[in-house]
Amino acid sequence: MNRWPVLLLLVFSLDSYVKEEIFLSGDLASVSVPSENVNGVIIKVKNDNKKIIPIPYLYEDKNIFIEAINTYIKAKYVNYGESRITIKNESLVNLSPKDSIRVQEEAKLIETVLASSDFSIMPSFEFIRPVAGQITSRYGKQRYINGQKRSVHLALDLDGEIGDKIIAPMKGKVVLVKDLFYTGNTVILDHGGNLFTSYAHMNEAIVSEGDFIIPGSIIGYVGSTGRVTGPHLHWTVYFENIRINPEQFLNENFLESLLQ
Repeated sequence: MNRWPVLLLLVFSLDSYVKEEIFLSGDLASVSVPSENVNGVIIKVKNDNKKIIPIPYLYEDKNIFIEAINTYIKAKYVNYGESRITIKNESLVNLSPKDSIRVQEEAKLIETVLASSDFSIMPSFEFIRPVAGQITSRYGKQRYINGQKRSVHLALDLDGEIGDKIIAPMKGKVVLVKDLFYTGNTVILDHGGNLFTSYAHMNEAIVSEGDFIIPGSIIGYVGSTGRVTGPHLHWTVYFENIRINPEQFLNENFLESLLQ
């Protein structure tokens, strides 16, 4: 039986329902859903149920299908620019076979950690700034290390001096404390609902795996461990296994804007 005509009709039908609002690469977004009984994080706003969704980093404009509403949303590519850095220790740039194996194992470890969130905690999406320092490298920049094109910078770098306090921006549970090859002394917090944050290059972590953390509590101190050019906090936000732009959470009235 030839199934092509049916498949083509289905694709055309779904494409015809595209929400007009445009979301940006790396943003957190919300869409109205008919019920609170939908998978994911749902926030009730008056008589409306808002499902919170992550927009991944995009290399081009794209329509993203949202199963909960059987609709596509428009997601727009953003040119975040580029970042060029020089690292003197060449072994941190072109890895030995041993270091390559370590990096692969650590990537699998992080993947495992992010695969299981504590749904007894639910995120508010109201963040406190984790360090006082200014932004030194924004999310989405195409990185060049020693002239070589590398992965896109899907985190936010915040300036700091060694020993500056790093605070938890929201309640959560410590799910990883480890010295990793690229990110040095690293802490990952689970905020519930598949929202995680990561704090890298720390001089010292003062929390342990399994600790429950309240907003504003100290989790460690700024450092320059791992592959860095100087002390700073490398702050990553993961939602539903997608690395989104942390800078949006520092905007005033972010949550109000998100839920409009």
